[in-house]
Amino acid sequence: ALYVGIEADDSLGEAGIRVQDLRRKFDYFQNDLVGIVLDPVGDGRNSVSFQVTPYGAQRELEVYDGDRYNREWETVWRVRTRRGPRGWTAEVAIPWSSLRYRAGATTWGLNVVRGARRFNEFSGWSPWPRNLTVYRMDFAGRLDGLAPPPPRTDLAWRPYLLGDALRADGDGGARGNVGGEVIWRPTTALQVEGTINTDFAQADVDRQVVNLRRFGVFFPERRQFFLENASLFTVESGTSFVVTPFFSRAIGLDAAGEPVPIRGGVRAVLRDARTNAGALAIRQGGREGRGDATIGVARLSRNVGAQSRIGGMLTARHDAAGPAGGAITSTTATADAFIRFSPTSNASWMVSTSRDGATGRQGWGWSGFAGRQTNTLYTGILSALATDAYRPATGFVSRGDVLFTSPAIITDWRPRWRPSFVRNFRAALIVDTWHGPRDGALQEAVATSFFDVFFMNGALIYPYVEEHRQRPVSTVPLIPGVAVAAGRYAYRRTGIVARSDRSARLSATLDANTGGFFDGTLDRVTTAVRWVPRPQLAAELSWDASRLRDVGAPGTRVTTHLVAPEL
Repeated sequence: ALYVGIEADDSLGEAGIRVQDLRRKFDYFQNDLVGIVLDPVGDGRNSVSFQVTPYGAQRELEVYDGDRYNREWETVWRVRTRRGPRGWTAEVAIPWSSLRYRAGATTWGLNVVRGARRFNEFSGWSPWPRNLTVYRMDFAGRLDGLAPPPPRTDLAWRPYLLGDALRADGDGGARGNVGGEVIWRPTTALQVEGTINTDFAQADVDRQVVNLRRFGVFFPERRQFFLENASLFTVESGTSFVVTPFFSRAIGLDAAGEPVPIRGGVRAVLRDARTNAGALAIRQGGREGRGDATIGVARLSRNVGAQSRIGGMLTARHDAAGPAGGAITSTTATADAFIRFSPTSNASWMVSTSRDGATGRQGWGWSGFAGRQTNTLYTGILSALATDAYRPATGFVSRGDVLFTSPAIITDWRPRWRPSFVRNFRAALIVDTWHGPRDGALQEAVATSFFDVFFMNGALIYPYVEEHRQRPVSTVPLIPGVAVAAGRYAYRRTGIVARSDRSARLSATLDANTGGFFDGTLDRVTTAVRWVPRPQLAAELSWDASRLRDVGAPGTRVTTHLVAPEL
């Protein structure tokens, strides 16, 4: 293993430590921590990070191009910590088999970050600009003189055994299932994984939401098998309006979103300093008259220059029996690129075409980004396109037949006269627009402006104003009992967000907004209270309430409540 020893001194000793809870994947900004960032491949752009709190909680993540994250990635590594009168210490052991590195390489990119939550302060071993992150390996230092073992064949497995018994009305029975995954690493650059009777019983559940928008909710992938190397198969350009030709949550679900069994599959991934390549094949069960489906994905990207890359992806889904009884095959072809013009400026784009096997229609999708981030100013523009016929059977589209654009400008203002308890101010203007790609007609627009006040202890408060323009051309069902007719709507909403110091034992958050909503009004409050008497025990209660009045029809009165306790 690669061993790392950490000494984190604190003038208050153990009393100065702040840790919110002991969960894996803890909140990076609300806990004391030390993070180790490594670039074992040596390409200067991608990294893995291993982070630990004074109580031994672990968090790891993969970072692609310095600012694209796979926070759900997990691997095997060990930690032991100790707290005392001088602060805290940690010993970290990262097995070589958990790392991908070039054979014969004796120098890796390295950075180390420490978060001291009592001061809301992050410090680094190799400094990086405040507007960037510790994961930017072009600002990292070097770890020289390494002697990792030569690449060797490594085999691991994740088996499972599942059983249950049911007894009702005198009838009953027992059933069981067995399956799992095998991971084979013939070299440090190549990894092959096989799965059979894949089980997702350990996946975290999705958090329920009340969706009052006109497009679908994007729930992230939480299943461990598909989280492995997820960044390689991701090609969208980071837009808030999602258009992507491949999204792994399309696997294991039928057209209605209900789970279907995964019979088995295989995935191979090759990554080195120049090339990233991968292939995935999955066989899943059918439902409601449809036979089994086979899903295949092939991905290739090539690093260009010091900080840029180009790539492509092919996907296919073959259903053994379609709605009319015949087999259908749907495909997509995609090209993408990432360009870093300077340490503070970059652009990315993705263009994709899909062919629907059931209808034969071909559609197009696009997403792109260009922006610049300095210590005091962010300027950028996001865009996305999904034609009416763009229906990637293996992907996700927030809403079809739309062209999305979103320019934004955000300032980071730190005047000398600000009070000592204020860290910075932030003013922003963000404009989101949705147009018809064929006629250019406005479908929806939201202009948001806000003014943030960030405090030294991590608390914040900001008021905001939203100007809305809605142009639905057909009835929009929002929630049961409320539907908005086609028409032209203009309204304004105002709100305020406030958050106390979330690292304290007792903390609270609030987002309250009110104003027009289509042809009526909407009052909405989202709040949460969190109590942490000690890191081993944390309780939180969140509440989301929406009150709609005269929406869809005069006299409409609907109130929704969503209460979510967590222990």
